[in-house]
Amino acid sequence: GDPSDINSFQCGDSVVATRPLRVRGSVVVCQGGRGCVVGPANSLGRVCVQFEKREDLSDNRLNCLPDELRHTLVGGHHVGGRVRATRLIELQGGQHIAPATPGVVVGPVRGTSLSSRSRRLLVRFMVRGDPEAVEEVCCEPDDVETAIVGNFRRGNAVIATRDLRVSGAVVVREGVLGTVVGPSSSDSQQRVTVSFNHREDGSRNRLNCVVTEIRLYLAGGLEVGARVLVLHTVSHDEWAPIQAGARGVVLGPSSEEPLARLVIRLDDAPPGGGPVEREVRADDVALVIAGGFKRGESVAAAKDLRVKGSVVVKRGVVGTVIGQSATDPSGRITVAFARREDGRCNNLNVVPAEIQRMPCTGGLGPGDLVAARRQLLIVPKNTQGTVIGPSHCARSSRVAVRFNAVQNGEEVVLHVEPEDLRVLHAIGEDVDDTGHEMPEGEDNTEDHVKQPVAGGYDRGDIVEATRDLCVAGNIVVRVGVRGRVVGPSGQDPKGRVTVAWMWRKDGKTNNLNVVPSEIRRVEPRQLARGELCPICLGELVADGDGEDICHMSCGHVLHTACVRAYLNHQTSGSSGSSSAPPTASPQATVQATSQAATLVPLRPAQCPVCRRDVLP
Repeated sequence: GDPSDINSFQCGDSVVATRPLRVRGSVVVCQGGRGCVVGPANSLGRVCVQFEKREDLSDNRLNCLPDELRHTLVGGHHVGGRVRATRLIELQGGQHIAPATPGVVVGPVRGTSLSSRSRRLLVRFMVRGDPEAVEEVCCEPDDVETAIVGNFRRGNAVIATRDLRVSGAVVVREGVLGTVVGPSSSDSQQRVTVSFNHREDGSRNRLNCVVTEIRLYLAGGLEVGARVLVLHTVSHDEWAPIQAGARGVVLGPSSEEPLARLVIRLDDAPPGGGPVEREVRADDVALVIAGGFKRGESVAAAKDLRVKGSVVVKRGVVGTVIGQSATDPSGRITVAFARREDGRCNNLNVVPAEIQRMPCTGGLGPGDLVAARRQLLIVPKNTQGTVIGPSHCARSSRVAVRFNAVQNGEEVVLHVEPEDLRVLHAIGEDVDDTGHEMPEGEDNTEDHVKQPVAGGYDRGDIVEATRDLCVAGNIVVRVGVRGRVVGPSGQDPKGRVTVAWMWRKDGKTNNLNVVPSEIRRVEPRQLARGELCPICLGELVADGDGEDICHMSCGHVLHTACVRAYLNHQTSGSSGSSSAPPTASPQATVQATSQAATLVPLRPAQCPVCRRDVLP
């Protein structure tokens, strides 16, 4: 089976050139050129090959050394390649090759017709784990798969776990997605060849990575080994259903739907029987994090945190929950803190007692169920949502809220003022479990006690400055700049209005108290005939209810569906790269984006035209 041995080639074998082949110094066959073995050459130690294409356009055969050739085998395998069995292979005498048994490709099957030889492989398997006990088996291409270090498989979607460098320069950023091509030809025992969807140097070359530099991409942002909780009953055609509340461990992606489904191993067999390893959709399970924390939740250090006796995070420093600790998923939490005393950017594994939840403004807290008091950008009035945590945007008074099922089951995250929200579960009100709009008339219990705003303005009204507005003699807001009415002024509620401006000349984000004559209400402008949406470049045509058009607070007009998709894109990833693998279909990409939306970085959305914050 030695590929450099002339006896390993036979008449009719399909081969490729392992390097450029030259005659009198000129390349006549390029590396990778395909050909067919005709027989032994007249000269000793060479093989006569008829190549499909020669650079000199000659039809002559070429006498090659054995190490200048390698077999082309079905399934992309090569002689000497390491493989593993994908299923139970029955042998004569009642013996069998178990799934995942390692083996080595010997070559094509001999002693058969040329057509059969090109469709089957001869693989030498190690039987019963004994290196001395081997069995050569004729295999179909589906019987084996290439063994890649780290248990990766060809076509697996992976993510770079850190910045990857070539000659000292970063060529792939942490978090960029790629696809496993196969084992590295230079070091198949330690490295994996990956095709990344973006490289900083603009090259499209593949990269050979050690296994610690990449990790498997799983739907829902989960990782292999993560502990999960089944959220609801999961039915199966052949076996008993998995009951809600069951716990298990993620084993990997589904072979048939790797971008949407997972394979988990349940801690206990389901009532009614069936295997403990089951396939589930990513939205059927939730990550179980110690202390009841949630991924993406804002926390603060409850005390000084130390590593080897040195304080690395001071008490009170804010952080974001990343997920379970890889070393102790049941007892520790991985947190990304905003500042470390040692200057490093590494995440920190902490026990639940070492962190505390961050309170939100307005008496809200993560997990509170709320409803919109008014139309919030593309979120209709009374739409329900869940508080994620305090907003990390420029306006510290806001909270981040994930609104449910805005349309077609999609969710959207907005950063809003607490005054624009009505807390549902805290005041004992009935909750519409569908998450859709509640009937009109159910939101008037508190409207009567709201304090009126001077000048007849309403909270949420879009206004613009009628003149330059000054503070201490300095202009801070120019005439024509738009803003949103927050409510009556706390200092003079009957005479002044508090306005959050889109832009201030002094660069500050503070609200400004103005008299009613210094602002005027801005009515939604009428669309010009043939006006186009800046995102999809489709014509802007409002339907009878105007639901198809979104008037941004900055004055730009776009399709509501386009704004929704844009907001989901802005709040679904933290590394600036797509969350779906480069090989995914458009449908899978949308699905992966929807799943990744549960991992919002709590940053504000911006208008795609002027890039200003469009916080409602």
